[in-house]
Amino acid sequence: MVGLGVGVGTGALGSVIGKLATLLGDEYTMLKRVRKDIAFLERELRRMQILVDTLADMEELDELAKDWKGTMRDLSYDMEECIDRFMLRLGNGDAKPRFRKKTVRQLKTLFERHGIGTQIKELKARVEEENQRRQRLNLDKYIVSPTRAVAIDPRLAAFHGVTKGLVAIDGRRDQVISWLTEESEEPKVVAIVGGGGLGKTTLAMETYRKIGGNYQCRASVSVSRTPDLEKLLKDVLSQIDEAAFSKCQAERWEKDQLVRQIRRILTGKRYFLVIDDVWKVQDWEFIKAAFPDNYNGSRIIATTRIANVAKSCCSNSCGRLYQMLPLNDGDSRILFFKRIFDSESSFPPQLEKVSARILKKCGGLPLAIITIASLLANKPQNADEWERLQDSIGAGLSYESDDGGKEDAEISCEELKWKWIAEGFITSKQGNLYQEAESCFNELVNRSMIQIVDVDSFEEKYCQVHDMVRDLIISRSTEENFATVLNGVCNSLPTKMRRLSLQSSGLEQKGAIQAIIRSKLHVRSFNVFEETKDIPPLVDFLSLRVFDIYRDYSSWENKHIRNIGSFYQLRYLRMSGLGITELPADIGKLQNLETLDLRGSRIRRLPSTIAQLQKLVRLLIDNDDFVFSADMFGNMRALEEVSDIYKVDNPEIFLEEFGHLTKLRKISMSRLWGWWRVNFGNVKCYREALGSSLNKLGKYSLQYLHTNGDMGNIIFRDPCCTFPHLQDLKLVHDMERIPKGMASLTNTVKLEIAVTQFDEEGLHILMGMPSLAYLQLTVGFRGTMSPMTVSSNGFKLLEVFHFHCNISYGEVGIEFAAGAMTALRRLHLSWRARLVRLRSSDDVGMGIQHLSSLMQLQVETWCVGATLEEVEALEGPVEKAVTLHPNRQTLQLHLHRKDEHLMFKDEEERKRGRPAGFFIPLAMLEENALEQEDQVI
Repeated sequence: MVGLGVGVGTGALGSVIGKLATLLGDEYTMLKRVRKDIAFLERELRRMQILVDTLADMEELDELAKDWKGTMRDLSYDMEECIDRFMLRLGNGDAKPRFRKKTVRQLKTLFERHGIGTQIKELKARVEEENQRRQRLNLDKYIVSPTRAVAIDPRLAAFHGVTKGLVAIDGRRDQVISWLTEESEEPKVVAIVGGGGLGKTTLAMETYRKIGGNYQCRASVSVSRTPDLEKLLKDVLSQIDEAAFSKCQAERWEKDQLVRQIRRILTGKRYFLVIDDVWKVQDWEFIKAAFPDNYNGSRIIATTRIANVAKSCCSNSCGRLYQMLPLNDGDSRILFFKRIFDSESSFPPQLEKVSARILKKCGGLPLAIITIASLLANKPQNADEWERLQDSIGAGLSYESDDGGKEDAEISCEELKWKWIAEGFITSKQGNLYQEAESCFNELVNRSMIQIVDVDSFEEKYCQVHDMVRDLIISRSTEENFATVLNGVCNSLPTKMRRLSLQSSGLEQKGAIQAIIRSKLHVRSFNVFEETKDIPPLVDFLSLRVFDIYRDYSSWENKHIRNIGSFYQLRYLRMSGLGITELPADIGKLQNLETLDLRGSRIRRLPSTIAQLQKLVRLLIDNDDFVFSADMFGNMRALEEVSDIYKVDNPEIFLEEFGHLTKLRKISMSRLWGWWRVNFGNVKCYREALGSSLNKLGKYSLQYLHTNGDMGNIIFRDPCCTFPHLQDLKLVHDMERIPKGMASLTNTVKLEIAVTQFDEEGLHILMGMPSLAYLQLTVGFRGTMSPMTVSSNGFKLLEVFHFHCNISYGEVGIEFAAGAMTALRRLHLSWRARLVRLRSSDDVGMGIQHLSSLMQLQVETWCVGATLEEVEALEGPVEKAVTLHPNRQTLQLHLHRKDEHLMFKDEEERKRGRPAGFFIPLAMLEENALEQEDQVI
């Protein structure tokens, strides 16, 4: 993974070298007494870094090399702690060249009082000692010897060497081959679907090797979750025609030209392709378009872990879907023992019982079996050692559903990235750490180490890790003393704990409180995930970068955070405790703080010293009673994200300062104007000034905006308004119409908007937004619609459409023409049966059958006050449209009736004024239900 400053195996070595280099810069020429020692440390550590990086990437090390690597890791942390304290005493908390110069007398006092010179000499002596030990142990052989550097396990070489060595592959491969070789000249696609690690790619490639030679042209490529489609097409071209590929490289062909050339080459030929790891239907459609549908017996294998994608790949009449299943017990044993002992026959009988328990927990998942077997291959072959590993493995896996084998806990993607940044795991030469963190996150997703919870939301909110990945993380973290999990299970605690994860009353574990106090100078991350009775005194955690009280634990009170100002290195602070009602004034001392997340807390105001946090990037609030101080924004020019701005004590000062926050990427202020109107009167100048500020900020870095419809009317009334970077826009509360200025939003991917009137002009504005992939459109309470047709001229990239129709009475005015919304995968319709009817001439609902890529249709009908006949009049045409859909065999239809108990059996019952068994007047039922519905939507 790129961009690591601090790592599991390398410790803080990269960060230390950078800080030492800074101390040698022109800003620090006054450090003459120790400058030579600092230069020595920086030079020697750079030389040693090459070896440390090499050892950190190797799976197998002898004990001496492993011990040296561990010593260097711990030394790097100790050095960074020393340098950070030195920097703090110089007058600033980081190692960037902005420290004010001290006088010679001040420096002399500083050195004598704190023994800084002595500390640096001690560090120099430790580095010299480790350098000498490196030479004595001849550890450089790991760098100069290619065979040792790659360290290929001979058991793995035998395992992957020939086809017959693969476990349970023959039957699966033969089944796929039988489908591919059926006598038919029509083009055929076989989609292999299954969870990560089940062996989809192995099966596809073994089939490719077995029969690929029978075809005139063949190629195999991998797509991934974030594909470079141009590179992928070039990869195909290089395999089917080398001369054309050379010409492509020389002339720098673009995607359209590549598609045309590939189609020309393959037209009339019998070809065989493997398209591996497809994540999205639209990616498949683009790739498939490059391959002609000739009738020469051509074949394609596509692999994916997503069922809807697999169904799309094999949606034609000749397509086949192969569901990958876990290994059975016998094949699991063979794979397990082959990885550890070369064969099952050499397996020690004393390991029989523990092996059976391990395999049961692996659940037939090849990736899990290989991962655990790889750990055991390097451990002593005794039952006690294996039992310890077995005890640490998750409680069992299942792949009977798409969600099988995942941890229940959902991890916030955004918070994960910012914690990485705060810990120093991410570095970037360009200086944009967040973009680098996103790249690292995407890389982990592509490797299946992280799984996104809802890929259709177009907003990566939460992710999960597989049980086996979690166990691998815990095992590696323990081995490298990277993190300590306090859950009452482990028997011993390390001398120096660097990162703490408090779970399931872990502080009640014997000696845990004392161990935390002993490690307070070394702890870099403290994460609280469970309620606890005992809380250690939190003072002088001088190395702490991340402090996270994750949930609303009432045991955490103001007294526990009163010394938080002593956490001088703190970059990330999240506090959700209900018992925390105020922050201490010395929070202003946290000069390195980047994230302050108070969502879930009862804090209503911030101390005035908050304005001293000039490096603060994110300020997150969700308390309705919280009041922002307008004065604080004047100094906080590093802010990139603020939410949710609801109440501000001084509108004039706020408006003056707000427009200067030009680094803002995310703004949430959906209720601000409504509160001003109540407390300061409907002052037009405030509204116009705020709109002007938002328009100004839109020209800089603004990517996410969550505001109300009233403000949306102001900022988008100008057809030429400029928001070049805006990707996510949410406008709550009804606007009258779609504003004309939204036609200029060329890069907006996600839009949520509510209007009271929706007409042809508004439809054309939305259709003209070229990047729109997710649309939630609500026609508001007692709104109106004009009859309109969605043609093939817009919505080219739209994949998800939520349409909530709340009109008073009349037709659902939208119909889909042939060729409309060709990329749409998911459609969600919501309407009130009492008030609306479908606009249809042939009893087919809304032209849904024309949405060619549709995979999921969800219809929610609000039944309050309606008769059964009215409800069925909405559902029936939709069901008929599904029967006419080209994807009818795979299209998922979900019909949901809301408040069905408030539906009338017939008109006779409605005239009586209440559904059977209810004694509430009809008018009251409708009024209450409609108010509730409007609030939900």
